[in-house]
Amino acid sequence: MLESQAIQTRDSFVYNHVTPSLSELDLEIIRSVPPGGNWQDIPLRIAKKSARVMQIRRSGGRTTYYGRLRPDMPSYTVNTYFFRPGNGSFIHYSQDRMISLREAARLQSFPDDFVFHGPFTSVSKQIGNAVPPLLARAVGLSLRPGPSVDLFAGAGGLSLGLRESGHQVLVAAEMAPYMCSTYKANHPNTQVFCSDLTREESYLEMIQAVENALHGRSLTLLAGGPPCQGFSTAGHWNEQDLRNDLVMVMLRAVDEFQPEQVLIENVPGIQWISRGQFLQRVLETLSRAGYTHHHSVLKAEQYGVPQRRRRVFIVGTRDGEPWVPPEPRFAAIPRGMKTPQFLSSSDLPFSVTVEEAISDLPPLTPGEGDEPLVYDPGWARTNYQRLMHRMVTYERFLDGQSELKVI
Repeated sequence: MLESQAIQTRDSFVYNHVTPSLSELDLEIIRSVPPGGNWQDIPLRIAKKSARVMQIRRSGGRTTYYGRLRPDMPSYTVNTYFFRPGNGSFIHYSQDRMISLREAARLQSFPDDFVFHGPFTSVSKQIGNAVPPLLARAVGLSLRPGPSVDLFAGAGGLSLGLRESGHQVLVAAEMAPYMCSTYKANHPNTQVFCSDLTREESYLEMIQAVENALHGRSLTLLAGGPPCQGFSTAGHWNEQDLRNDLVMVMLRAVDEFQPEQVLIENVPGIQWISRGQFLQRVLETLSRAGYTHHHSVLKAEQYGVPQRRRRVFIVGTRDGEPWVPPEPRFAAIPRGMKTPQFLSSSDLPFSVTVEEAISDLPPLTPGEGDEPLVYDPGWARTNYQRLMHRMVTYERFLDGQSELKVI
């Protein structure tokens, strides 16, 4: 999109800037946590009031529990429970509350005019489960654009990135009704097939919908992020989890359509299932179908996302040309790095920080928020905020970051 077009079409509103209510005990707890701190900073006199905090103290829980964001670093991976103080590091860096839905969406790189539909808990899942659009955009640019299909599309983060990198997403499939509503509202030119693809009748209906949309053309890209909970390192691997079979549903669709390219997105844990045998099964299936395949773990913060999120991308191509992952545009944050520091091995800009991402959004108290919020473009303080409000193009954003933050 040309920058002049972006400026002319930007919305004057921000949606979903609402934050959950907190109990008096939760408020007392989070007030004791400094930026970058966690449950270890909660004084014993306060901790004793909470069975949850005391259990964490006894067991030595993760250092992300009851964590407050650092303004000068990208956030940790946004999960589906970012609105709960004890389930991550998503206390606002300067306000005594959890981040709002919109702030979480900003950390995922969803633009401000992307509206999420449904009750609060559903929207939190839509945001936490999404593919960051800027990461999807980078991957999309590494693939040949053309008629595409997005299976297990969720709220539409992957589709948004593909669309903004030149792909035409004809059909998207998703099972969850609220996610379907969100997808439809933000992708009006895509046919949304809202059904469970593990059901044979639904699967065949989806196949027919795609064939109708193609009008005799070949499919350039079949993409999708099958639900990843069964693979997540946040829980225990369950070999009987039916969600894992959705990868096989997608591979069945590959055999059906024979697309020029296949893109499968998932969490890094997919590499370790059954000691690597599950991933090997996926790759062998692609090989038998005639695809040259490659898989790579990409770090979201290296593509402009203000968040330390790791995702596996499996790409298959029918022309024999190997897939080349997109070149990083920002420095990676090493595992365990908790404070900004000089990254001597990189000549790339430091990644976008939490403060750069959300400092323009108006203050809230727990349980408050405006729907929608009238946004004054003068509030935008950073290149990233201007990008999220479509005031600059992605290329202009990158140029600005390189000028400001070369390491």
